[in-house]
Amino acid sequence: MDDGKLVWAPHSTDGFRLGRIVDVGSDTLSVEPLNAPGTAITAPYNRVFPADEDIASNKCVDDNCALMYLNEATLLNNLRVCYKNDQIYTYVANILIALNPYFNIPKLYSKETIDKYQGKSLGVLTPHIFAIADKSFRDMKTYKQSQCIIVSGESGAGKTESTKYILRYLCEAHGCKAGTIEQRIVEANPLLEAFGNAKTVRNNNSSRFGKFVEIHYDKYTVVGAFVSHYLLEKSRVCRQNPEERNFHVFYRLCAGAPDQLRKSLNITAPSTYHYLKNCCTRFFLSVSSRSQLSQTACSDEFLKDGSLDDPLLDDVKDFKIMDEAMNKIGIDKDEKMNIYRIIAAVLHLGNISFDENSTDARGGSVVTGQSHKAASYTSQLLGLPLDDLTECLTSRVMQATKGGVKGTVIKVPLKTDQASSARDALAKAIYSRLFDHIVSRVNQCFPYKTSTAYIGVLDIAGFEYFQENSFEQFCIN
Repeated sequence: MDDGKLVWAPHSTDGFRLGRIVDVGSDTLSVEPLNAPGTAITAPYNRVFPADEDIASNKCVDDNCALMYLNEATLLNNLRVCYKNDQIYTYVANILIALNPYFNIPKLYSKETIDKYQGKSLGVLTPHIFAIADKSFRDMKTYKQSQCIIVSGESGAGKTESTKYILRYLCEAHGCKAGTIEQRIVEANPLLEAFGNAKTVRNNNSSRFGKFVEIHYDKYTVVGAFVSHYLLEKSRVCRQNPEERNFHVFYRLCAGAPDQLRKSLNITAPSTYHYLKNCCTRFFLSVSSRSQLSQTACSDEFLKDGSLDDPLLDDVKDFKIMDEAMNKIGIDKDEKMNIYRIIAAVLHLGNISFDENSTDARGGSVVTGQSHKAASYTSQLLGLPLDDLTECLTSRVMQATKGGVKGTVIKVPLKTDQASSARDALAKAIYSRLFDHIVSRVNQCFPYKTSTAYIGVLDIAGFEYFQENSFEQFCIN
Protein backbone atom coordinates (compact mmCIF):
# COMPACT_ATOMS: atom_id res chain seq x y z
CA MET A 1 0.00 0.00 0.00
CA ASP A 2 1.30 3.46 -0.92
CA ASP A 3 1.24 6.77 0.93
CA GLY A 4 -2.00 8.67 0.49
CA LYS A 5 -4.10 5.58 -0.29
CA LEU A 6 -7.58 5.47 1.26
CA VAL A 7 -7.83 2.60 3.75
CA TRP A 8 -9.71 1.29 6.74
CA ALA A 9 -7.70 1.26 9.99
CA PRO A 10 -8.78 -0.66 13.11
CA HIS A 11 -10.27 1.34 15.99
CA SER A 12 -11.09 0.21 19.53
CA THR A 13 -14.63 1.64 19.64
CA ASP A 14 -15.66 2.26 16.02
CA GLY A 15 -14.38 -1.05 14.66
CA PHE A 16 -12.68 0.66 11.72
CA ARG A 17 -12.01 4.26 10.75
CA LEU A 18 -11.55 5.60 7.25
CA GLY A 19 -8.24 7.37 6.64
CA ARG A 20 -5.17 7.78 4.42
CA ILE A 21 -1.78 6.18 4.80
CA VAL A 22 0.82 8.70 6.02
CA ASP A 23 3.74 6.37 6.77
CA VAL A 24 4.77 2.87 5.69
CA GLY A 25 6.89 0.90 8.16
CA SER A 26 8.49 -2.51 7.91
CA ASP A 27 5.65 -4.23 9.81
CA THR A 28 3.07 -1.50 10.39
CA LEU A 29 1.21 1.28 8.64
CA SER A 30 0.34 4.71 10.05
CA VAL A 31 -3.07 5.99 9.01
CA GLU A 32 -4.48 9.48 9.51
CA PRO A 33 -8.28 9.22 10.07
CA LEU A 34 -10.38 11.55 7.90
CA ASN A 35 -12.48 12.56 10.89
CA ALA A 36 -9.46 13.23 13.14
CA PRO A 37 -6.77 15.06 11.13
CA GLY A 38 -3.42 15.42 12.84
CA THR A 39 -3.73 12.08 14.63
CA ALA A 40 -2.52 8.67 13.49
CA ILE A 41 -3.49 5.04 13.94
CA THR A 42 -0.64 2.53 13.80
CA ALA A 43 -1.65 -1.01 12.88
CA PRO A 44 -0.09 -4.15 11.37
CA TYR A 45 -0.47 -4.71 7.64
CA ASN A 46 -3.04 -7.49 8.02
CA ARG A 47 -5.43 -5.22 9.96
CA VAL A 48 -5.47 -2.37 7.43
CA PHE A 49 -7.83 -2.84 4.49
CA PRO A 50 -8.09 -0.94 1.18
CA ALA A 51 -11.17 1.27 0.72
CA ASP A 52 -13.04 2.39 -2.38
CA GLU A 53 -12.34 6.04 -3.27
CA ASP A 54 -16.10 6.41 -3.85
CA ILE A 55 -16.85 5.31 -0.28
CA ALA A 56 -18.07 8.79 0.72
CA SER A 57 -21.16 8.38 -1.48
CA ASN A 58 -22.66 6.14 1.24
CA LYS A 59 -24.41 4.02 -1.36
CA CYS A 60 -25.96 0.78 -0.10
CA VAL A 61 -24.82 -2.24 -2.15
CA ASP A 62 -27.39 -5.07 -2.16
CA ASP A 63 -24.85 -7.85 -2.77
CA ASN A 64 -21.61 -7.54 -0.85
CA CYS A 65 -19.86 -9.53 -3.57
CA ALA A 66 -20.27 -6.45 -5.79
CA LEU A 67 -18.12 -4.29 -3.50
CA MET A 68 -14.90 -2.99 -5.02
CA TYR A 69 -12.93 -4.49 -2.09
CA LEU A 70 -14.51 -7.41 -0.25
CA ASN A 71 -12.91 -7.37 3.17
CA GLU A 72 -14.07 -7.21 6.78
CA ALA A 73 -14.05 -3.42 7.06
CA THR A 74 -15.75 -2.71 3.71
CA LEU A 75 -18.45 -5.32 4.38
CA LEU A 76 -19.19 -3.91 7.85
CA ASN A 77 -19.34 -0.39 6.45
CA ASN A 78 -21.82 -1.47 3.78
CA LEU A 79 -23.99 -3.11 6.42
CA ARG A 80 -23.90 0.09 8.47
CA VAL A 81 -24.88 2.24 5.47
CA CYS A 82 -27.78 -0.09 4.60
CA TYR A 83 -28.91 -0.29 8.23
CA LYS A 84 -29.14 3.51 8.49
CA ASN A 85 -31.47 3.40 5.47
CA ASP A 86 -33.69 0.76 7.15
CA GLN A 87 -32.42 -1.91 4.75
CA ILE A 88 -31.61 -4.71 7.15
CA TYR A 89 -30.97 -7.36 4.49
CA THR A 90 -27.99 -7.78 2.15
CA TYR A 91 -26.57 -10.74 0.24
CA VAL A 92 -23.24 -12.47 -0.04
CA ALA A 93 -24.08 -14.41 -3.21
CA ASN A 94 -27.04 -16.59 -2.14
CA ILE A 95 -26.38 -16.12 1.60
CA LEU A 96 -28.58 -13.53 3.32
CA ILE A 97 -27.15 -11.30 6.05
CA ALA A 98 -29.88 -10.04 8.38
CA LEU A 99 -29.46 -7.30 10.99
CA ASN A 100 -31.88 -7.07 13.91
CA PRO A 101 -33.45 -3.56 13.77
CA TYR A 102 -35.13 -3.95 17.20
CA PHE A 103 -38.20 -2.11 15.87
CA ASN A 104 -40.91 -2.79 13.30
CA ILE A 105 -40.27 -1.59 9.76
CA PRO A 106 -43.66 -0.83 8.15
CA LYS A 107 -44.85 -3.25 5.43
CA LEU A 108 -41.58 -5.19 5.44
CA TYR A 109 -43.44 -8.47 5.97
CA SER A 110 -46.91 -7.61 4.65
CA LYS A 111 -49.05 -9.80 2.38
CA GLU A 112 -48.22 -7.43 -0.48
CA THR A 113 -44.50 -8.03 0.10
CA ILE A 114 -45.05 -11.80 0.07
CA ASP A 115 -46.84 -11.53 -3.29
CA LYS A 116 -44.09 -9.30 -4.68
CA TYR A 117 -41.30 -11.83 -4.03
CA GLN A 118 -43.18 -14.89 -5.23
CA GLY A 119 -41.40 -16.44 -8.21
CA LYS A 120 -38.62 -13.81 -8.34
CA SER A 121 -34.96 -14.83 -8.61
CA LEU A 122 -32.36 -13.54 -6.15
CA GLY A 123 -31.15 -10.09 -7.11
CA VAL A 124 -34.25 -9.06 -9.05
CA LEU A 125 -35.65 -7.25 -6.01
CA THR A 126 -33.95 -5.81 -2.94
CA PRO A 127 -32.57 -8.46 -0.55
CA HIS A 128 -35.23 -10.02 1.67
CA ILE A 129 -35.75 -13.15 3.73
CA PHE A 130 -38.78 -13.90 1.55
CA ALA A 131 -36.45 -14.14 -1.46
CA ILE A 132 -34.45 -16.88 0.26
CA ALA A 133 -37.64 -18.75 1.15
CA ASP A 134 -38.91 -18.46 -2.43
CA LYS A 135 -35.58 -19.71 -3.83
CA SER A 136 -35.79 -22.81 -1.64
CA PHE A 137 -39.29 -23.51 -2.98
CA ARG A 138 -38.25 -22.99 -6.61
CA ASP A 139 -35.16 -25.19 -6.13
CA MET A 140 -37.35 -27.91 -4.62
CA LYS A 141 -39.50 -27.85 -7.77
CA THR A 142 -36.56 -27.63 -10.16
CA TYR A 143 -34.34 -30.32 -8.62
CA LYS A 144 -37.22 -32.38 -7.19
CA GLN A 145 -35.32 -32.62 -3.90
CA SER A 146 -36.01 -31.46 -0.37
CA GLN A 147 -34.28 -28.22 0.61
CA CYS A 148 -32.90 -26.77 3.85
CA ILE A 149 -32.43 -23.20 5.08
CA ILE A 150 -29.90 -22.69 7.90
CA VAL A 151 -30.52 -19.75 10.24
CA SER A 152 -27.44 -19.04 12.35
CA GLY A 153 -26.14 -16.18 14.46
CA GLU A 154 -25.38 -14.85 17.92
CA SER A 155 -27.96 -14.93 20.68
CA GLY A 156 -30.38 -12.03 20.17
CA ALA A 157 -29.59 -11.62 16.49
CA GLY A 158 -33.18 -12.46 15.50
CA LYS A 159 -32.89 -16.09 14.34
CA THR A 160 -36.20 -17.25 15.78
CA GLU A 161 -38.06 -14.27 14.34
CA SER A 162 -36.41 -14.88 10.97
CA THR A 163 -37.52 -18.52 11.14
CA LYS A 164 -41.09 -17.39 11.77
CA TYR A 165 -41.04 -15.17 8.66
CA ILE A 166 -39.62 -17.98 6.52
CA LEU A 167 -42.33 -20.35 7.72
CA ARG A 168 -44.97 -17.69 7.16
CA TYR A 169 -43.83 -17.17 3.57
CA LEU A 170 -43.68 -20.89 2.80
CA CYS A 171 -47.14 -21.43 4.28
CA GLU A 172 -48.87 -18.36 2.82
CA ALA A 173 -47.32 -18.29 -0.63
CA HIS A 174 -48.10 -21.85 -1.74
CA GLY A 175 -51.32 -23.83 -1.50
CA CYS A 176 -54.85 -23.37 -0.28
CA LYS A 177 -54.22 -25.46 2.85
CA ALA A 178 -51.30 -23.31 3.94
CA GLY A 179 -53.19 -20.90 6.17
CA THR A 180 -54.29 -23.71 8.50
CA ILE A 181 -50.73 -25.02 8.93
CA GLU A 182 -49.33 -21.55 9.53
CA GLN A 183 -52.02 -20.82 12.12
CA ARG A 184 -51.23 -24.04 13.96
CA ILE A 185 -47.51 -23.23 13.98
CA VAL A 186 -48.31 -19.79 15.40
CA GLU A 187 -50.56 -21.34 18.05
CA ALA A 188 -47.93 -23.88 19.09
CA ASN A 189 -45.05 -21.41 19.27
CA PRO A 190 -45.92 -19.97 22.74
CA LEU A 191 -45.60 -23.48 24.16
CA LEU A 192 -42.17 -24.09 22.66
CA GLU A 193 -40.96 -20.68 23.82
CA ALA A 194 -42.33 -21.13 27.35
CA PHE A 195 -40.54 -24.45 27.88
CA GLY A 196 -37.45 -23.86 25.73
CA ASN A 197 -36.63 -20.15 26.03
CA ALA A 198 -35.03 -18.16 28.84
CA LYS A 199 -33.59 -14.76 29.70
CA THR A 200 -29.83 -14.57 29.14
CA VAL A 201 -27.44 -11.67 29.52
CA ARG A 202 -27.77 -10.84 25.82
CA ASN A 203 -31.36 -11.77 25.02
CA ASN A 204 -34.54 -11.69 27.10
CA ASN A 205 -36.15 -14.44 25.02
CA SER A 206 -33.25 -16.63 23.98
CA SER A 207 -34.00 -20.07 22.50
CA ARG A 208 -32.07 -22.53 24.64
CA PHE A 209 -32.57 -25.37 22.17
CA GLY A 210 -32.18 -25.90 18.47
CA LYS A 211 -35.07 -26.85 16.25
CA PHE A 212 -35.55 -28.16 12.74
CA VAL A 213 -38.96 -27.37 11.28
CA GLU A 214 -40.02 -29.30 8.18
CA ILE A 215 -42.77 -27.88 5.94
CA HIS A 216 -44.04 -30.85 3.92
CA TYR A 217 -45.42 -30.60 0.40
CA ASP A 218 -47.46 -32.89 -1.81
CA LYS A 219 -47.65 -31.73 -5.42
CA TYR A 220 -46.04 -28.47 -4.23
CA THR A 221 -48.87 -27.67 -1.84
CA VAL A 222 -48.30 -27.48 1.92
CA VAL A 223 -49.84 -30.54 3.60
CA GLY A 224 -48.20 -30.66 7.03
CA ALA A 225 -45.19 -29.98 9.21
CA PHE A 226 -42.87 -31.65 11.71
CA VAL A 227 -40.65 -30.19 14.45
CA SER A 228 -37.44 -31.83 15.66
CA HIS A 229 -35.40 -30.43 18.53
CA TYR A 230 -31.89 -30.98 19.84
CA LEU A 231 -29.40 -29.73 22.42
CA LEU A 232 -31.90 -28.50 25.00
CA GLU A 233 -29.83 -26.66 27.62
CA LYS A 234 -30.79 -29.02 30.44
CA SER A 235 -28.13 -27.64 32.78
CA ARG A 236 -30.16 -24.39 32.98
CA VAL A 237 -32.77 -26.26 35.05
CA CYS A 238 -30.30 -26.49 37.95
CA ARG A 239 -28.01 -23.49 37.53
CA GLN A 240 -27.80 -20.24 35.59
CA ASN A 241 -25.29 -17.46 35.07
CA PRO A 242 -25.72 -14.24 37.11
CA GLU A 243 -28.51 -11.92 35.85
CA GLU A 244 -30.02 -14.78 33.84
CA ARG A 245 -33.19 -16.76 34.49
CA ASN A 246 -34.29 -20.35 34.30
CA PHE A 247 -36.77 -21.38 31.60
CA HIS A 248 -39.74 -19.00 31.27
CA VAL A 249 -42.32 -21.57 32.32
CA PHE A 250 -41.18 -21.61 35.96
CA TYR A 251 -41.70 -17.87 36.39
CA ARG A 252 -45.00 -17.88 34.50
CA LEU A 253 -46.30 -20.56 36.86
CA CYS A 254 -45.21 -18.48 39.86
CA ALA A 255 -46.59 -15.18 38.54
CA GLY A 256 -49.53 -16.00 36.30
CA ALA A 257 -51.15 -19.17 37.63
CA PRO A 258 -54.50 -18.73 39.40
CA ASP A 259 -54.28 -18.74 43.20
CA GLN A 260 -56.11 -22.05 43.42
CA LEU A 261 -53.63 -23.75 41.08
CA ARG A 262 -50.63 -22.26 42.86
CA LYS A 263 -52.01 -23.42 46.20
CA SER A 264 -52.62 -26.96 44.96
CA LEU A 265 -49.04 -27.11 43.66
CA ASN A 266 -47.57 -25.34 46.74
CA ILE A 267 -46.02 -22.69 44.47
CA THR A 268 -44.70 -19.49 46.05
CA ALA A 269 -42.06 -16.88 45.11
CA PRO A 270 -39.07 -17.79 42.86
CA SER A 271 -36.66 -16.91 45.67
CA THR A 272 -37.93 -19.86 47.72
CA TYR A 273 -36.61 -22.40 45.21
CA HIS A 274 -33.01 -23.55 45.00
CA TYR A 275 -33.21 -23.83 41.21
CA LEU A 276 -34.36 -20.20 40.85
CA LYS A 277 -33.03 -18.17 43.78
CA ASN A 278 -29.35 -18.08 42.75
CA CYS A 279 -30.05 -16.00 39.63
CA CYS A 280 -32.52 -13.28 38.64
CA THR A 281 -35.85 -13.74 40.48
CA ARG A 282 -37.68 -10.78 38.93
CA PHE A 283 -40.67 -11.10 36.61
CA PHE A 284 -41.32 -9.57 33.22
CA LEU A 285 -44.44 -7.47 33.75
CA SER A 286 -46.40 -4.77 31.96
CA VAL A 287 -48.00 -1.95 33.94
CA SER A 288 -51.45 -3.57 33.71
CA SER A 289 -50.17 -6.93 35.01
CA ARG A 290 -48.52 -5.63 38.17
CA SER A 291 -51.87 -5.23 39.93
CA GLN A 292 -52.71 -8.89 39.17
CA LEU A 293 -49.54 -10.25 40.82
CA SER A 294 -50.01 -11.98 44.16
CA GLN A 295 -47.77 -10.69 46.97
CA THR A 296 -46.81 -14.25 47.85
CA ALA A 297 -45.25 -14.59 44.38
CA CYS A 298 -42.87 -11.64 44.87
CA SER A 299 -39.22 -12.15 45.77
CA ASP A 300 -37.21 -9.63 47.81
CA GLU A 301 -35.26 -8.75 44.66
CA PHE A 302 -38.51 -8.03 42.82
CA LEU A 303 -39.84 -5.88 45.67
CA LYS A 304 -36.57 -3.94 45.77
CA ASP A 305 -35.74 -3.51 42.07
CA GLY A 306 -39.14 -3.89 40.44
CA SER A 307 -40.04 -5.85 37.33
CA LEU A 308 -38.05 -6.52 34.19
CA ASP A 309 -39.21 -4.61 31.13
CA ASP A 310 -39.65 -6.04 27.65
CA PRO A 311 -42.46 -5.06 25.28
CA LEU A 312 -42.86 -8.68 24.12
CA LEU A 313 -42.74 -10.45 27.50
CA ASP A 314 -45.17 -10.46 30.42
CA ASP A 315 -45.08 -13.45 32.78
CA VAL A 316 -48.68 -12.97 33.94
CA LYS A 317 -50.18 -12.60 30.46
CA ASP A 318 -47.84 -15.16 28.93
CA PHE A 319 -49.07 -17.82 31.38
CA LYS A 320 -52.60 -17.30 30.04
CA ILE A 321 -51.30 -17.42 26.44
CA MET A 322 -49.40 -20.64 27.22
CA ASP A 323 -52.44 -22.15 28.93
CA GLU A 324 -54.65 -21.26 25.94
CA ALA A 325 -52.03 -22.66 23.53
CA MET A 326 -52.35 -26.03 25.25
CA ASN A 327 -56.10 -25.94 24.64
CA LYS A 328 -55.61 -25.10 20.96
CA ILE A 329 -53.28 -28.04 20.29
CA GLY A 330 -55.64 -30.49 21.99
CA ILE A 331 -54.18 -30.87 25.49
CA ASP A 332 -57.14 -31.55 27.78
CA LYS A 333 -57.63 -30.39 31.36
CA ASP A 334 -56.18 -33.51 33.00
CA GLU A 335 -53.07 -33.62 30.81
CA LYS A 336 -52.53 -29.90 31.35
CA MET A 337 -52.72 -30.39 35.12
CA ASN A 338 -50.15 -33.19 34.91
CA ILE A 339 -47.80 -30.88 33.02
CA TYR A 340 -48.13 -28.23 35.73
CA ARG A 341 -47.57 -30.87 38.40
CA ILE A 342 -44.31 -31.94 36.77
CA ILE A 343 -43.07 -28.33 36.50
CA ALA A 344 -43.85 -27.76 40.19
CA ALA A 345 -42.25 -31.10 41.12
CA VAL A 346 -38.97 -30.03 39.51
CA LEU A 347 -38.95 -26.86 41.64
CA HIS A 348 -39.67 -28.75 44.87
CA LEU A 349 -37.13 -31.45 43.96
CA GLY A 350 -34.41 -28.81 43.90
CA ASN A 351 -35.21 -27.89 47.51
CA ILE A 352 -34.30 -31.36 48.79
CA SER A 353 -30.95 -31.23 50.59
CA PHE A 354 -28.86 -33.94 52.25
CA ASP A 355 -26.87 -34.59 55.43
CA GLU A 356 -24.43 -37.32 56.31
CA ASN A 357 -26.09 -40.43 57.72
CA SER A 358 -24.42 -40.82 61.11
CA THR A 359 -25.92 -44.30 61.56
CA ASP A 360 -24.44 -45.63 58.33
CA ALA A 361 -20.84 -46.83 58.65
CA ARG A 362 -20.53 -46.79 54.84
CA GLY A 363 -20.81 -42.99 54.74
CA GLY A 364 -24.26 -42.63 53.23
CA SER A 365 -26.61 -39.64 53.30
CA VAL A 366 -30.16 -38.83 54.36
CA VAL A 367 -32.68 -36.14 53.45
CA THR A 368 -32.41 -33.26 55.94
CA GLY A 369 -35.27 -32.54 58.30
CA GLN A 370 -35.71 -29.08 56.77
CA SER A 371 -36.35 -30.52 53.33
CA HIS A 372 -38.79 -33.27 54.31
CA LYS A 373 -41.65 -30.99 53.24
CA ALA A 374 -40.07 -30.46 49.81
CA ALA A 375 -39.55 -34.21 49.45
CA SER A 376 -43.18 -34.81 50.41
CA TYR A 377 -44.43 -32.25 47.85
CA THR A 378 -42.23 -33.80 45.15
CA SER A 379 -43.41 -37.34 45.81
CA GLN A 380 -47.07 -36.28 45.82
CA LEU A 381 -46.75 -34.34 42.56
CA LEU A 382 -44.90 -37.16 40.81
CA GLY A 383 -47.22 -39.83 42.22
CA LEU A 384 -44.40 -41.69 43.99
CA PRO A 385 -44.18 -43.14 47.51
CA LEU A 386 -42.02 -40.84 49.62
CA ASP A 387 -39.74 -43.69 50.75
CA ASP A 388 -39.06 -44.73 47.15
CA LEU A 389 -38.13 -41.16 46.18
CA THR A 390 -35.71 -40.62 49.08
CA GLU A 391 -34.18 -44.05 48.56
CA CYS A 392 -33.44 -43.42 44.87
CA LEU A 393 -31.87 -40.05 45.74
CA THR A 394 -29.60 -41.40 48.50
CA SER A 395 -28.50 -44.71 46.98
CA ARG A 396 -27.76 -46.39 43.69
CA VAL A 397 -28.18 -49.96 42.59
CA MET A 398 -25.35 -52.06 41.15
CA GLN A 399 -25.57 -55.52 39.66
CA ALA A 400 -22.60 -57.83 40.17
CA THR A 401 -21.17 -59.55 37.10
CA LYS A 402 -18.07 -61.07 38.73
CA GLY A 403 -17.66 -62.70 42.07
CA GLY A 404 -20.52 -64.11 44.07
CA VAL A 405 -23.76 -65.05 42.43
CA LYS A 406 -24.06 -63.50 38.97
CA GLY A 407 -26.80 -60.90 38.86
CA THR A 408 -26.68 -60.10 42.56
CA VAL A 409 -28.12 -56.64 43.18
CA ILE A 410 -26.12 -54.42 45.53
CA LYS A 411 -27.45 -51.16 46.96
CA VAL A 412 -24.68 -48.58 47.38
CA PRO A 413 -25.30 -45.49 49.57
CA LEU A 414 -24.45 -42.09 48.12
CA LYS A 415 -22.48 -39.38 49.90
CA THR A 416 -24.08 -35.95 50.26
CA ASP A 417 -22.43 -34.47 47.16
CA GLN A 418 -23.33 -37.57 45.15
CA ALA A 419 -26.93 -37.37 46.34
CA SER A 420 -27.10 -33.72 45.30
CA SER A 421 -25.78 -34.66 41.86
CA ALA A 422 -28.34 -37.45 41.62
CA ARG A 423 -31.10 -34.98 42.52
CA ASP A 424 -29.96 -32.56 39.79
CA ALA A 425 -29.66 -35.35 37.24
CA LEU A 426 -33.21 -36.46 38.03
CA ALA A 427 -34.53 -32.89 37.69
CA LYS A 428 -32.84 -32.45 34.30
CA ALA A 429 -34.08 -35.82 33.07
CA ILE A 430 -37.67 -35.07 34.12
CA TYR A 431 -37.66 -31.66 32.46
CA SER A 432 -36.05 -33.02 29.29
CA ARG A 433 -38.71 -35.76 29.03
CA LEU A 434 -41.42 -33.16 29.58
CA PHE A 435 -40.00 -31.02 26.78
CA ASP A 436 -39.91 -34.08 24.50
CA HIS A 437 -43.59 -34.64 25.29
CA ILE A 438 -44.50 -31.01 24.55
CA VAL A 439 -42.78 -31.20 21.14
CA SER A 440 -44.50 -34.52 20.43
CA ARG A 441 -47.91 -33.00 21.22
CA VAL A 442 -47.11 -30.02 19.01
CA ASN A 443 -46.30 -32.35 16.11
CA GLN A 444 -49.71 -33.95 16.41
CA CYS A 445 -51.16 -30.61 15.24
CA PHE A 446 -49.71 -30.92 11.72
CA PRO A 447 -50.52 -34.46 10.57
CA TYR A 448 -49.99 -35.44 6.95
CA LYS A 449 -50.54 -38.68 5.06
CA THR A 450 -48.22 -38.29 2.08
CA SER A 451 -45.29 -36.01 1.33
CA THR A 452 -43.19 -35.81 -1.81
CA ALA A 453 -40.66 -33.30 -0.43
CA TYR A 454 -40.11 -30.82 2.36
CA ILE A 455 -38.33 -27.55 3.06
CA GLY A 456 -36.51 -27.66 6.37
CA VAL A 457 -35.64 -24.58 8.42
CA LEU A 458 -32.82 -25.14 10.90
CA ASP A 459 -32.99 -22.60 13.73
CA ILE A 460 -29.66 -23.09 15.48
CA ALA A 461 -29.54 -22.02 19.13
CA GLY A 462 -27.66 -18.73 19.58
CA PHE A 463 -23.95 -18.89 20.28
CA GLU A 464 -22.64 -17.01 23.31
CA TYR A 465 -19.15 -16.79 24.72
CA PHE A 466 -18.40 -16.21 28.40
CA GLN A 467 -15.46 -16.79 30.73
CA GLU A 468 -17.26 -19.96 31.84
CA ASN A 469 -19.59 -21.76 29.42
CA SER A 470 -21.95 -24.66 30.05
CA PHE A 471 -21.36 -27.93 28.23
CA GLU A 472 -24.53 -27.36 26.19
CA GLN A 473 -23.37 -23.88 25.21
CA PHE A 474 -19.98 -25.32 24.26
CA CYS A 475 -21.74 -27.79 21.94
CA ILE A 476 -23.79 -25.00 20.39
CA ASN A 477 -20.74 -22.80 19.86
